[in-house]
Amino acid sequence: MFNYRAQRSASASCYHISMVHATPVLVSDQSLESDHLESERVKLLNSIYKLSEDASQPEKQEEIKSLRSDYNQIISRQVMVNRGPWTDPLSILPLEIWVHIIEEILDNRWGSSYRVIANMVLVGQKWKEAIVNTPQFWTVITIDPNFQESDLLERVAASLHLSKDHPLTLLLDFPIDRASYDACQTLISPHSSRIRRIHFRNPSKPIKGSKHLDPSVYQVLSDFLPLPNLQEIQFGNFCLASEEQWDIVELMPQLKFVEGDGMPLSVLRRISLVHLESLKTYGSVDKLFTVIANLPQIKELEMAESSYTNWAVDDSCEVPAGDSVTPEQPLSLETMTWHRYNGSRLKDLIHWSPCLKSMTLLVSWKFLVSVLEEMANLPFLSYLAVYVQRKASEDKFSPAAVTQSPSLRELHFEVGYFGSDNDSKERRELNKNLSNFVDAWLPTFARLEKAFICLGNEWPLPLALLPNLRRVKVLSLTLSTLNILGEFPKLPFDALEDLKLHIPASCYVDFLSFLQCPNLLLLTVQTSTSPYSEKVSIHLDPKQFPRLSGLHWNTKQLAWTISSHRMLKLIVFGRGGSQAASNFCTHLILRPLDFPSLEQVEFYEFPEWDLITLMLERRNFLLEPSISRIRTVVLPTTLGFILKTPLTSLLGGQFSNRLSNHDLSIAGIAEVYFDKSLSGCHWCCLSMQACSSYTYPAYYAPSMQAHWSNHQAEPITVTPDPPLADSTLNWLEQRQERYSQWKQNADAATTWTRGSVCESHQLSSLFVFSSFSTANPSTYRSVAVETLKPVFD
Repeated sequence: MFNYRAQRSASASCYHISMVHATPVLVSDQSLESDHLESERVKLLNSIYKLSEDASQPEKQEEIKSLRSDYNQIISRQVMVNRGPWTDPLSILPLEIWVHIIEEILDNRWGSSYRVIANMVLVGQKWKEAIVNTPQFWTVITIDPNFQESDLLERVAASLHLSKDHPLTLLLDFPIDRASYDACQTLISPHSSRIRRIHFRNPSKPIKGSKHLDPSVYQVLSDFLPLPNLQEIQFGNFCLASEEQWDIVELMPQLKFVEGDGMPLSVLRRISLVHLESLKTYGSVDKLFTVIANLPQIKELEMAESSYTNWAVDDSCEVPAGDSVTPEQPLSLETMTWHRYNGSRLKDLIHWSPCLKSMTLLVSWKFLVSVLEEMANLPFLSYLAVYVQRKASEDKFSPAAVTQSPSLRELHFEVGYFGSDNDSKERRELNKNLSNFVDAWLPTFARLEKAFICLGNEWPLPLALLPNLRRVKVLSLTLSTLNILGEFPKLPFDALEDLKLHIPASCYVDFLSFLQCPNLLLLTVQTSTSPYSEKVSIHLDPKQFPRLSGLHWNTKQLAWTISSHRMLKLIVFGRGGSQAASNFCTHLILRPLDFPSLEQVEFYEFPEWDLITLMLERRNFLLEPSISRIRTVVLPTTLGFILKTPLTSLLGGQFSNRLSNHDLSIAGIAEVYFDKSLSGCHWCCLSMQACSSYTYPAYYAPSMQAHWSNHQAEPITVTPDPPLADSTLNWLEQRQERYSQWKQNADAATTWTRGSVCESHQLSSLFVFSSFSTANPSTYRSVAVETLKPVFD
């Protein structure tokens, strides 16, 4: 949606003059109309509330219905006034900016860009001309096993023609329908010089039919040869079958990036890829140094220990016996990933890479020492990820030669363990290594802006670490134990903006009490405790976190004692947060004036539809204009029309006809879900969608049927403000009865179960619902993050 009011010239509007303290104030017609509409909205809402106090008479119900209709018209008018007149963006924006906007809308990951852009052609003649004459809209060509439409070849031909001479990207989903592939390949091959990128991917949807005889990756690349301008290959989960097949890259002289599969070093010794910037391979540092002269532009390097291919141990790059090969000049590496426990010459590789900006290392304590000895020689290093996993025997961290990293700003540090949990000597040695590392690197820790610490196997966090992280803006702590809190002083994190906690539930109360985070914007709460452990109640003090704008709740083991946070705009209930979500919705029904800035609520698990509906009806129809409406709800599923229509209306601040509280509740859903004679998969039943999936005998435990079985409704202890209708209050007080009834039904349904999901659902997706649209956006998170940026500064 675009707001073009700011672009209207002052001469195009009439203004009235009023006097405030003898100062002339310009008030536009638009502002006066907005004030008038708000006054009318409040009057209508007051009338609706008064009539609703005793709506038992039919004539009052009709009057309420009429007033609600008038109210909805006022809201629609407010939207129009505040938004301004609809204007075609193509008429007022420079073409270059309009093109960038359309490119953001297109989702090329699953080849949907053609369908989307073809629909946009139907907007009007002006759009049709602009789209048809913009070649970059047509440069992505997808060959998908589900593309069985009769016009597939016409689509490919149209893209090749309308893209003109622009570079092409091929998206190939495996397995490929052989007939479709052969026909498309014939059309595309004459344009092989325009191909810049080839991506091999798993299919975006379940494959229908069994007529798939897919060519190999090698055959596909061979079919499109020559590829004189190819710059990027993404193999995804596929690979070339042998070392000899890699010789095909000799016919791709402009190749810069190879992602997914690893390239044998022996191939690089035979072939000079002077433009290659990114390399994944397997082998030793010595062998890498023998071919590095053929890679003058290399900037990204990933060295792994092994591969599933038969050329993983690359012995064909022979190194003279007794000699250590070194490069003739410093390398141009900027990013290095080392996935090997051993590596006697890792230090040498780092020494010859003075331009490194980012390193990811999987090493032992012993080799970590050699890495840290080179830190002072890396003046541009800003990112370091270290994963230490090694048995304690003869693996010691000696801090004597450790140097600091003055440029490092982001550190990811994780410690694993391969030893015996019962070997106390090994554990003491590992704890000592950890303490020595922290003590030796305290000056570097003090300069960090982002720190991600993960310690498993009940290792204690070194006491000296946290007080030295005073400059961090982002801090993530994943700890299996935290047993030294009694010795902690207050922790003043004045710069901290984003805090992610994954610690035992029993430690939360103490840990939060030590924090002083006046500028914290985003808090993520997660527990590293058994799901069967006793639940712990925590309180997030608004005075302790005065600027908290976003909260992510991802645990079952914590109970949130809710109090209002005035700046909170976004709350996310992640995996394990289903009960907390129900309690939060209940709280907002009782006290809708709390969290006055809240605009977006996200649910990663199925919520209770009656609670969401009641929450929106209470929150989005308030007399106080200073309380923000909840405008966006994110759900883990698509919705049936019977749910989607009232939900989008309520998010837009308009009244809507809806099902009864009972029909929306888990009690109403249970009447359908546990009726074996009714069809429907698990997801469709919970989201009230039509579904033809059958029920099945329960050959395995139908655990998904116990979705709300373990929920416990908290007693209502707060006074509703504003006052709440007795019927709604009674409905909330009966929550536990509905949970108990669901559990009884689930316990009784042990001989059959429903299928998990049908083709109507896209799993691992989040669906955004607002008053204007329903979508499955790939980039909605960027919108949510924007809401966290405060406007104080």
